[in-house]
Amino acid sequence: MTTELQRGQRLPLPLADGDQRLTLGARLLGLGETDLSVFGLDPARQLSDDRYFIFFNQPQSPEGAIVRNDSGHEFSVDLARLPLSIERLLLAVTTDSGTFAQLQGSEVWLRSGATHLSFQLDGQMFGAEQAVMLLEIYRHSEGWRVMAVGQGFSGGLQALLESLGGEVAQEGEGVDDQTSPPALTPEAAPQPQWQPLQSGEQANASAQHCRRCGARGNLINRLSAQGLCRKCTQEVNHGLQHFRTRFLAASADGIMELREWQDLQGALSRDRLDAAEALAYVRSDALNLLERTLTLARADGIITDQEEADFERLAGLLEVPAHLLLGMRQDIADLKLAARLREGHLPTVQTTIILDAGEVAHLECRASFRHVTASRSRDILGRLVVTSQKVHFISDTEGGWNVQYGKVLRIQELASGVNLELGVKKGSGLYSTAQPLILAATLDALVRIHKRLLLIPQTERASRSIPQKVKLEVWQRDAGRCVECGDNNYLEFDHVIPHSLGGATSVSNLQLLCRRCNLAKSNRI
Repeated sequence: MTTELQRGQRLPLPLADGDQRLTLGARLLGLGETDLSVFGLDPARQLSDDRYFIFFNQPQSPEGAIVRNDSGHEFSVDLARLPLSIERLLLAVTTDSGTFAQLQGSEVWLRSGATHLSFQLDGQMFGAEQAVMLLEIYRHSEGWRVMAVGQGFSGGLQALLESLGGEVAQEGEGVDDQTSPPALTPEAAPQPQWQPLQSGEQANASAQHCRRCGARGNLINRLSAQGLCRKCTQEVNHGLQHFRTRFLAASADGIMELREWQDLQGALSRDRLDAAEALAYVRSDALNLLERTLTLARADGIITDQEEADFERLAGLLEVPAHLLLGMRQDIADLKLAARLREGHLPTVQTTIILDAGEVAHLECRASFRHVTASRSRDILGRLVVTSQKVHFISDTEGGWNVQYGKVLRIQELASGVNLELGVKKGSGLYSTAQPLILAATLDALVRIHKRLLLIPQTERASRSIPQKVKLEVWQRDAGRCVECGDNNYLEFDHVIPHSLGGATSVSNLQLLCRRCNLAKSNRI
């Protein structure tokens, strides 16, 4: 069924069976090239978040609620996934090849299920405008409404953006130090505080009454095991599903921001949900968010105190049980230990072998050496003893050898072990161990001490810092999954062309791999 909209007309948005997915589009005739865009606006009708300006150069919002289709003439929208901070969606069009007075028999449409809303446009509605607001969708009470706008701007995109509180970046635009306003001090601009989620309003009822609405339980309206009546049980189930949708939207980019956390609090209050129950409902999603947060933080091999504090704060806010965080906290502890080792803070350990006078052992661990010949390769099982003077490899079944630090040319940390490149053939190769990070950091420090280069990190992990912006772009591009097998657990940033072979630390040369696929890839291109 098609409904014709008139300029300025407002209608409730009919959504079939609660499905909040729809399509916005336009067919504009009589003009040259046109650019359609969608703006996600806050309650003040301002573009307060540039990520919700969806156009050809930014084809989707962070959580995927607004997606520009390949044709460029339509946008797919899922209203259920929009953050609560987005109050309105504005469909607009701009052109640089004429004015909208040249329009001929054009149409703007909204489709949702069997519903088809159409807004007809022609050049008589406009003059010298180069930008036009076409349709606006906005929240109203518990639903959504749509309005046919048809308002133009003579100044094109710049005038449109300025009316929405945004601005067009000008090439070569500089900053005048003498006219710039003074920066706010921390006292003048206090940082907003994160607060634990609070439960929505509950009835102060006895055991015989619904804990949510206070209705008395009886034979017809039995209370559930959670103390809810039949109606509240249905509403809570629907509210929990909505809360999970909001949570997934907030964490889609791998970062939980304060405004997104406040959106979740708004969802709890509006649907009158218990905070602990809601967080338990999204427990697996919360663990995925924490895993992504840790992956982004550890990509450069260093965990700062601030990154650790942010991780612990988020884990506390999400109320994740401690036993589910053991693996991630161990990763953090290992990275912090490795950082101290690289600084030269080496421990002294008891060893099972007899050392030379003055020789001190710093690490002993089980290891296997990959022995490669022209005809075959095999693993030699044994143990490594790393001392202040050399590396001892003691085989379980055959003779061992020593590696002098002066012969070490490169230390390469891999997922399964450490590859040593030496100036001699004997002992040069891959040493597989359970803790390659600790072994690589210890060797790195000892080699640099021997060569008097302690302040110059030499290992792969120590020198290939990945900027946060690059990490986020790679994460978004690969959708937070291993590019080989699609797994989303234990992800690592991998150089397509290995850093050791001259590969750049750039978006185009980085990819997400799970630990298993990264181990299989090793340092191959």
